[in-house]
Amino acid sequence: MKSMFIFNPAHDLSLANDDPNFNPPLSARKLETDLSCLPVWFAPNGSLVWSSPENTGWLNGWKRLLPGLSCTEITSVPDFQNISAIHPWGWDKSIAKQLLVSTEAESGQRHALTHLLPSENHLAEIKRLSHRRTAAKALHYLRSESGCNEILPLPAIEIQDLAAVEHYSKTHAGVIFKAPWSGSGKGLCWVRGSLSDSHRGWCRNVLEKQGSLMAEQIYDVAQNFALLFRCENGKASFAGYSLFETEKGIYRSNSLLSDDAILARLSRFIQPQLLLAIRELLQPFIDEHIAPFYSGMLGVDMFIFNDNNTLRIHPCVEINLRMTMGAVARIFFDRFVSPGCSGRFSVDHCTERQALWQDHTLRKKNMPLIIENGKISSGYLSLSPVLPDTHYRVRVELASYI
Repeated sequence: MKSMFIFNPAHDLSLANDDPNFNPPLSARKLETDLSCLPVWFAPNGSLVWSSPENTGWLNGWKRLLPGLSCTEITSVPDFQNISAIHPWGWDKSIAKQLLVSTEAESGQRHALTHLLPSENHLAEIKRLSHRRTAAKALHYLRSESGCNEILPLPAIEIQDLAAVEHYSKTHAGVIFKAPWSGSGKGLCWVRGSLSDSHRGWCRNVLEKQGSLMAEQIYDVAQNFALLFRCENGKASFAGYSLFETEKGIYRSNSLLSDDAILARLSRFIQPQLLLAIRELLQPFIDEHIAPFYSGMLGVDMFIFNDNNTLRIHPCVEINLRMTMGAVARIFFDRFVSPGCSGRFSVDHCTERQALWQDHTLRKKNMPLIIENGKISSGYLSLSPVLPDTHYRVRVELASYI
């Protein structure tokens, strides 16, 4: 029996839409197609990855080079009677429906699949906990339990009407309004001056579709990072650190470093004892409020910010109840990178046909991959096949001195 892993990057959009028949935008569908092999790098060896059989040759090439992939397989027609568990990027009504549709012709397969899918109540709990109010609730908890109210920022507030939007924008110099459920970089409205008609229209639309929105001040961010947890059997366990970069709220890249190296870098900004205390407080919060209803990877996004020339920590910006690129980077580094090496993990997007293909070819020539004792020590690789019609790529570049 094997576990099957699925890359469904439209998960956040599906949660917001809340329709089993949700049809993601073309860009999200292309992202899913181009990066369908990504789970190869974070699924345990011996897993199945739901992807096109055309990518089997690509995977076989890596299996010859990296023993950590020796028993992983690709399938486009899974035999659910021989699958023990399904692990999508994130669970929602849409991916559950897609899986059911894939078995419509065979009653035996459909019967086996129904025992692997979360119940309707389970899916509803994941949607409830994925609301951005969960992060605000966690920050309330951290402020009350840590005794650090004077150094931790105020939680975001939930707003239900335009009058509250107007009031909040007038009482803060710079604000950001957030849709309760949205994809990376989406569902954000930045207001650095007075509230415009465009801002009002955006807020009105979110209120009508999702019932509320979250509001908080804009911070002068110095460094983004995340704490990763794994929820299993109703309990949470710490799974590592993620040091990442964004642009206008959109994820761009991760540093490929050991947990100790990330902690050392963060210690340049804040006392490590504070971060460790936050980590220890978050675990019981997750144990009580999230782990009983959710299994899988979980990321708590944080950042260091400048407040009147004093560096402070925002310990709970977002909570992602799904796999994250930061978690992929963490697992990839721990499984496949040689000791003493570091690098960068980046998501690329090119709209022009063949642009990524040409870049891929050039990088392979200029940064040849070096593998020693089954681990990568330097060079460039793409974590998914790159073809002339590829528009999205996850790029890794490693060296012993980065």
